[in-house]
Amino acid sequence: MDTLPTEILTDVLTIALQDTKPTHILCTSSLFRSIAERILHQNLCFYSSSQLSRFVHLLSQGSLRLVCEPRTLVLDIAGGASTNIFEKLDALLTEIAHESQTKKDESGRLVLESLRLRLNSHTHDDHQLVYDSLFKVDAGRFIWTGPDPPHHFSIAIISTAVPHLFKALASYTRLTHLHLTNIAFPDPYMDLDVGWTGIPSLPSLRFFYLGKATFLSADHVANFVLQCTGHLQEPACADKLERVCLVDVYERSIWGPRLRMPRLVSCARLLAQSVCPELSSSEVTDLFERVVHIDAETERLIGGDRAMAEIFYRGRLVYLQSPS
Repeated sequence: MDTLPTEILTDVLTIALQDTKPTHILCTSSLFRSIAERILHQNLCFYSSSQLSRFVHLLSQGSLRLVCEPRTLVLDIAGGASTNIFEKLDALLTEIAHESQTKKDESGRLVLESLRLRLNSHTHDDHQLVYDSLFKVDAGRFIWTGPDPPHHFSIAIISTAVPHLFKALASYTRLTHLHLTNIAFPDPYMDLDVGWTGIPSLPSLRFFYLGKATFLSADHVANFVLQCTGHLQEPACADKLERVCLVDVYERSIWGPRLRMPRLVSCARLLAQSVCPELSSSEVTDLFERVVHIDAETERLIGGDRAMAEIFYRGRLVYLQSPS
């Protein structure tokens, strides 16, 4: 197999590394090791907290050096195993930034094509580290989803982590694609001390997917879309935002109504009247129907929006279909 062209061997090893322990390939031959190291270092993936810690330790001790520029970074860590993960991510990004092979922007931040997190944040974690760690990166694509199966409506990004997350994202100059799911935005009646005023402007953003979200008001979405399309004193954003997909998004809890297009357009019209009166109601409607797509993927069996409500009638349990 050593006689194969390097391009073909790279493709073969890329597939093999997905299903085989890397050490099995790295120890095969010097050629395999050279190619495999480049594949692994270009696309850094960590599947446990201990694996991440070991990698950071090796970098800090000088026992390991990156052989090429990292292009993507993935943290895929199940459930409770992600406790204090942002402290370790912060340490990782600090060590990577010291490597000569890395690409950095004018502010010294690590430039990545993609940063993907599939993990939970936790109430007792220091959420300032969410900002501190993510600010060390400038990624073109950012993804944060929950580790649970897609049909589970669980929360991975808790409300107290949200302001720190978006504060970091607002500093990204290369961010074009943002994908967030399993997120609870701050409750305006309960989370009074988090300082949340809504999703900030993300000037370079083109595509935004938001799924399984709670406590996101129509006012905040309307303000975000108008900002990112250049209608709220944000000329740098004009014509960059192409699509916003809102899937299973609720203004309150999942027991309340979903966010729907008529409600969103109504809020956007009211906001436009006060801050950009030159924008007519029909133009607002056209803008939101062109940019925003709202969908529903999951349903509750009992209770909640568009589900079966329970009532008792003369001692018997009767089911009523809620209106759409």
